[in-house]
Amino acid sequence: MISAKTLRPFLAAGLLILAFPPSRGFGQAPPPQVQSFITQATTDFQSLSDYVNGTFSRSMGFYSTLGWNNPPQVFDLLGGPHFEIGFGAGADVIGLPNLGSVSLGALLLQSGINIPAVIPVPFPFATARVGLLNGLDAGVRVTYLPNVTIPEIGFAANFTGWGLDLRYKILDGAMLPTVTVGVSYDTLQGGFSVKTDMKQSTTYDYSGTGYNLDLTGTSVYAMSWNVRSFGAKLLVGKSLGMIFPFAAVGFQRNAGDISSNITATGTVTETSTSSSYPISATVNSDAGPVIFEPKYVFGFDLGEGLHWAVVGESNGTDIAGSTSFRVQF
Repeated sequence: MISAKTLRPFLAAGLLILAFPPSRGFGQAPPPQVQSFITQATTDFQSLSDYVNGTFSRSMGFYSTLGWNNPPQVFDLLGGPHFEIGFGAGADVIGLPNLGSVSLGALLLQSGINIPAVIPVPFPFATARVGLLNGLDAGVRVTYLPNVTIPEIGFAANFTGWGLDLRYKILDGAMLPTVTVGVSYDTLQGGFSVKTDMKQSTTYDYSGTGYNLDLTGTSVYAMSWNVRSFGAKLLVGKSLGMIFPFAAVGFQRNAGDISSNITATGTVTETSTSSSYPISATVNSDAGPVIFEPKYVFGFDLGEGLHWAVVGESNGTDIAGSTSFRVQF
């Protein structure tokens, strides 16, 4: 015979279940049409991660070298100026023009996981330069973005990088242009993440039947990189008094790793039955930067002692612009 003391916890549990019934669908295996949607959504997240990571990876070698804003005039320890320090900032414009061409079977780009077609990426920097011998100088460049967060849009980013270069003047004169050759080594490490709300209503086709499904939740896109670049370029410029226009052409040899991941959690609801089922997906993508690419520079420099420069740079695909103020002594 079962005693009342033994039955008491079972009765209490039953009353709790009656008072607070579980959400319909949770704890149950999703029906085939919902499971198919969840599987396809995971595949879609992977496609988006691969596309965005592949696009950014083609830009990261170029991005790691930005901020060398010096015209081809070389410092020396004999005639001067001997030293220079400078500060500046710029932005690289990275385009994702074909995001809409990514084949998606379950997700909608307007559901809160979309990424802008053009993304401006800032880069603050500081430079220093010293003359070594007559016609030879050396420079150092540091770029640093502290941890920046924008809670309203779930954005966070940070990076740090540095570079060294050597330049040698091969031609100069009153009536001649200044011609300089230079080599540089640059690094860049960092990452960013974007958290967005997912919300979409869609008619999902499964075995010829359309099912009305709602997706709600959050997704986090995160990227990290560690890139190194070796480059060489030929710089040509001519002093026109207070203004010194210049241009350069060269190449970069890049190496490193760029990785992305998307983590998504949420709920899929079949609207006809109001049954809800959890969805959770984590996908990863890895790629390297473009191994070999050209480098083009055009700019002008103004001033004596205190200089202001505006510079545009390109690798034939990306375009970056920057400006800096430099003091020579």
